[in-house]
This record gives sequence, structure tokens and C-alpha cells, in this order.
Amino acid sequence: MWTLRALRVGSVLTPITPAPIGYLICRVAAVIFFLVNGWNRRQVIDNLRHVDPRMSWLGYRIAALKVFETVFANYYDLLRFRTVDRDRFAELMEVKGRENLDAALECGKGAIVLTAHLGNYSVVGQYPATIGIRAAIIAERVQPPGLFNFMTRLRSASGIDVLPPGREAIPPILRLLRGNGVLLVAGDRDISVQGVTVDFFGEPAKLPAGPALLAMRTGAALIPAYTVRTSTRHSIGIIEPPLQLVRSHDREADLQQNVQLVAQALERMITTDPTQWAVLQRVWGTPSTRLQQRGEGLGSVPTGFPDHRDAAGAIHGPKRQSDSDATTR
Repeated sequence: MWTLRALRVGSVLTPITPAPIGYLICRVAAVIFFLVNGWNRRQVIDNLRHVDPRMSWLGYRIAALKVFETVFANYYDLLRFRTVDRDRFAELMEVKGRENLDAALECGKGAIVLTAHLGNYSVVGQYPATIGIRAAIIAERVQPPGLFNFMTRLRSASGIDVLPPGREAIPPILRLLRGNGVLLVAGDRDISVQGVTVDFFGEPAKLPAGPALLAMRTGAALIPAYTVRTSTRHSIGIIEPPLQLVRSHDREADLQQNVQLVAQALERMITTDPTQWAVLQRVWGTPSTRLQQRGEGLGSVPTGFPDHRDAAGAIHGPKRQSDSDATTR
């Protein structure tokens, strides 16, 4: 509930508060949250130990504090972007590799942009809309409902479509990709606990199957992309070439290999700057039953998608899949 209250207050103050002061407030709030929330602090430190086992005791805590600062800055940026003109977007983020996205869209099957909760990942979702490409994300189901509705309004303010979570997202996702649009998903955390176990930074971890499975079923390109903050008000966005997915007659083996490709792409992203990996829950080991959803993440990709399109563009009947979501928060 405190998250919703803070965001509502922030939505009123953001337009009248200079950005440097806004980011300073975020830093102070991050320090307080870091000190009082031992549970999330321990989760973040555990993640950092897997990414970089060479840090010192103090180094992990300094890095974890920076992670908290990234989370709060991302909330603030969501509020700020409602009032930022598309023409000013270039001032906020320098994009490298747009040609990779353009080349993928030339195939006419749409694109699935795979990202991690790294840097100002909310900016990645805004970018396609600023260049005239229809884009969408899947809303994350968070509590209370008021927070869910508020976060949906924030994310749709720039013109990006916000799709409902769960299986009801399947038809609009398919329409989006058929229309050569872009779907933004994150693949660095499996809150459904029903993902695929792969090698992630040298140890087994469950990652969501949704992004790879969707690309396999639709033929859409799966393109890694991420951002890294260079300052509080500026980020660099990197769009990589599409992943070369494995496609054979053994779909289970293909999915395993393709989720491993996703893991390798995520490793490249996160090692750019682990202190900007804004995931507050443990990724490795047995997930805690105290899973907290505050709305800082992206939603889930359902797994019950139809098979590949045929040559005429029709969709074959769906293969039976679990009703569970492969979450990409």
C-alpha cells in the first residue's frame, strides 16, 4: 500500500519538482529502504554473489544499495516520462543498434524484445512508440488493485499498449506480432516457479520459458536489448542482433537450448553493470514464499500459444500446454 501512496504523491510533485531534487529524494528513500528492509537486502546480495563472487563484504552492500537506488530512480522516471515529449526522448537515451530492430521487422513477423530489469528498463518500453512502431508490454498483476491500475496508466502514458496478464493476453499478443509490432518482455526472473532450469552465471536457475517459446511458436525475432544509466538523467540503450534460435523436431530440447541462449544474453546484459540490476528477489535457489510484487517489474508471457504460422499466415491449432504463465517480470 505504501508504494501506491508514494506514487500518487510523486505524481503530484514530479511536474513541479526539478529533476535533480527528485533524484536526490530517490537516493534518500533508497538508503532508508535499504537499511530497514533486511529481507530484500539479503535477496539482492545473494543475487550479486552469483553474478560476481569476488566482491568483499562491504562491496556487496555498497552494490546492493546502488540496486535500491536504481529501483527508486525507475519509479521516478515512470512519473517523469508522462510529461516528456517524444522529441526529447533522444536527450534521455542514446540508442545503439536500431538497425537490428529494423532488419528484424522487415521480415514482417514482428519482434519480441528481450530485456532484463537493468538500468532504466522502463525506457526500453517507451522507445518503439517514440519512433512510430506499435509496441506493447504485459501488465504485471500486483496488489492492491489500485496499484495495478496506477502502474498500467503510467506505462501506457507514452502510447505503448499495456496488455492484460494471463491467458487473456494471447489474442492481443498474436495480433500485435501479426501486425509487425514489438512486444517487450523481461526474462531474468521466473515468479511462476515453472520456468526452465538452465545454467545462469555458472549455477542452475529457473528462467521463464515464455520469451523463447513465443518466438518459437510465432516466428517473431527474439532481440536482446537493454539500457545502462550513464547519469541520473541519461541512459544508453543497446539493441543486439536477434538470437539464432534452435528449431528441430524435438521441441522440448529446442526450448531448453533456446532458454539457455536467453540466459547467455541476460548474462551479457547484467555484467555490464550488476549494480543496476534492479531485481529485489532471489533468482537462484528455492524462491521464498515471501515473494513481494510492488510493481517494479514487467508482466508475464502465457505459454499456451498456437504453433508456427503456415505459408499463408494462418495459425495452426494450439498444442496443449500448461495454463501457467512463464513469467518475465
